Amino acid sequence: NEAYDDVGYRDGYYADDRAMSTVPPGSMAPMMHPSMSRRSRRYSSVSFAARPQIENYRPPSSLHVKFKRKGAFTAGINLSEAQSHQRLSNNDAYSYYDFHPDHRGRILLKIKWAGYSSMTYEIPLDKYDGRVSLSTLARRVSRACVHYLQANIIPVSWDRVQLHHLEEIAYGTWQPMLSTH
Repeated sequence: NEAYDDVGYRDGYYADDRAMSTVPPGSMAPMMHPSMSRRSRRYSSVSFAARPQIENYRPPSSLHVKFKRKGAFTAGINLSEAQSHQRLSNNDAYSYYDFHPDHRGRILLKIKWAGYSSMTYEIPLDKYDGRVSLSTLARRVSRACVHYLQANIIPVSWDRVQLHHLEEIAYGTWQPMLSTH
């Protein structure tokens, strides 16, 4: 019983390969020499690496954290509702790692309003069983938005400003989508 590596070059197994080979038909290539056929097969210098797990990775902007009052038909809550601990639907739908926090457990919140310069805030994330409470996050985002409106003296009543959702604009950096009604 011959092993696969011991099959001779002149056996019928290699008949088709020999016609396409770049080795001249009468020569013995060094690797096909009979004394080398008994040697164990060389292992490749390339090692196998498993594909990285990317289940928990989302590129920036693919996740929208929506703020919706429990029982409401449309997304969005005004800033005063967010600060008064309004109950939100899917309050624990997002995991801590969905937000890509830094090593201190904080995300960056970049707030922009048309015609005004942007400001960036650090928002701490609290996790309970690996989940983030949306009502707590909405309250903290709302407080940052109110500070932004007051610091820039934007002439709009902050209880008329709606917080619709957060978009990730860079890894761990989020931007709130705001509108007035």
